[in-house]
Amino acid sequence: MNQTAQHFPLLARGCGSWTGTYTHITPEGDVLDRHQVDTHSSFPLEADADFVLDIRNTWSDGRETRITLKADHRNNRLEWQDRLDGWMEEVDDRTVYLNFTYANDPSIRVCEMIQISEDGQSRARTWHWFKDDKLFKITLTNETRSTL
Repeated sequence: MNQTAQHFPLLARGCGSWTGTYTHITPEGDVLDRHQVDTHSSFPLEADADFVLDIRNTWSDGRETRITLKADHRNNRLEWQDRLDGWMEEVDDRTVYLNFTYANDPSIRVCEMIQISEDGQSRARTWHWFKDDKLFKITLTNETRSTL
C-alpha cells in the first residue's frame, strides 16, 4: 500500500472495480436518466496523481462515455486535478464525502456521499447537484464489486 493510501483507509478498501446503475432524478422524484456505470479506482505507485478514478458510463442505446479523474493528497484530503475543482475526504469508517465544481462550469456544484458496506462488496452513492446554489438534480447509485 502506498503512503497516500495509508492516509485514506476507507478509500483504499474501496479501490478496485465496481459496477452499478446511475439513476438521475429531479428534486420532485421524476427519473431523468438511468444508465450503467463501471468504475475503477486506485492509489497508483507511479503516476502523475496520488489517486485515479476511471469511469465508464453505458446507456441501453449503446452510447458510452469514459472519464478519468485524478486527485492529489493535499490539506489532509484528496484534491481533484483538471476537470474538477474540489476535494474528497473520509468522514468515518464507512463514509466518503466529496464536494466539487466543474472547471468548465463553476456554477454547478456537486456534493456526493459514498457509503461502503462493512464487507466491502457493495456501496451506495448519492449526489446532490446545485446550479447557482439551487438543487436541480439528484443521482442515486447502487454498486457491487466487479472484476472489470
